Amino acid sequence: MGIIYFGILLCSIAFLIAVIYISIVLKRLADVTRSIGTTLKDVEKQFEYITPQLTDTIKEVHKTVDEMSGNIEATESLFDSVENVGQSINSINETYNSYKDKLTNEQFQKQLRPAIEGIKWGEAVSQIFKKWKKAN
Repeated sequence: MGIIYFGILLCSIAFLIAVIYISIVLKRLADVTRSIGTTLKDVEKQFEYITPQLTDTIKEVHKTVDEMSGNIEATESLFDSVENVGQSINSINETYNSYKDKLTNEQFQKQLRPAIEGIKWGEAVSQIFKKWKKAN
């Protein structure tokens, strides 16, 4: 009978050791949980501060995107105009080349002479005007 009591005593001691170990583990787990709770409270406070700023930033980005879209739409007409000017210049070049091919070199020089004279006289008038402006 003494051996049974001794076995029960050993089981009781083993159970006590297991209970002490589990309580230590649970205490550490409670400390970790408390630490996580504190950290999450700090994170929540930081999010309360950051969230309105993020909302304002998103609104500003939205406004900027809308403005950029409007600016891009405005420049489309500019590029269309540049394209039209380019087409006009190409058309003038084609007309000039076909006209030039029909003329002889001598006829071309005769027709070009009044334009060259006009440019020379215009330059002379411009120079005289600049000198007159400096003198006054």
